[in-house]
Amino acid sequence: MKEKLKSRKLWMAIGGLLLVMATDWLNLEPKLAESLIAAIVVIVPCYIGGQSVVDALKEYAAKKK
Repeated sequence: MKEKLKSRKLWMAIGGLLLVMATDWLNLEPKLAESLIAAIVVIVPCYIGGQSVVDALKEYAAKKK
């Protein structure tokens, strides 16, 4: 379990969720909140997907040795 808490993908997902929730808590203008949420919805999955590819390639390279 301790190893899972070190996951950058997990913390990125949690951070993205908290940022989306913070737009409501901060009572931002709807247009600004919409822009921020749109950016988060693009950036977070792209980061997680990219990091997953890197992790998979590292695992593949380690098994080939």
